Amino acid sequence: MDQPGGTADAVVRGYAGFRQLYRDRYLRYARLRVGDAADAAVSAAFGHLADQWPRVMGSEIRPAAYSWRLLGGCVAAVGTDGAGTADATGGLYGLLPAEQADAVLLHYRLGMTLTEAADLMGVDPSALAAHLLMAERRLPRRLSGILRLPDTKGSQG
Repeated sequence: MDQPGGTADAVVRGYAGFRQLYRDRYLRYARLRVGDAADAAVSAAFGHLADQWPRVMGSEIRPAAYSWRLLGGCVAAVGTDGAGTADATGGLYGLLPAEQADAVLLHYRLGMTLTEAADLMGVDPSALAAHLLMAERRLPRRLSGILRLPDTKGSQG
């Protein structure tokens, strides 16, 4: 039996810390993908992760990579809430593998650095850079505008 403050408490604290660290960024990503259904998708992903957390921590897989896959499944399950989300993603998910489309959204649409986006997806920055390079090569010219970082100056035209 676990002592107070023992292994079970550490597992719960580890999950709570992970959730606190990743939740807001998951919501930003999910809002681009599914609009108002983002909260439901992210909550479902963290619900599944909570149930599986002890097993994830005992495995060799990166918790962030496992959680990212769960999030992707939950986002796909809720679908989109209309044309606005399709416009926000530029139809990327119909043109690119999910990993490449995710990399494009995180880096170009949400303005995350390679390191930040890689951390969120649970991959090495070099893998994320490869996803971006492959996406750039595969995207039709008409969608090349997606491959621009957001204007961080806040200028209005």
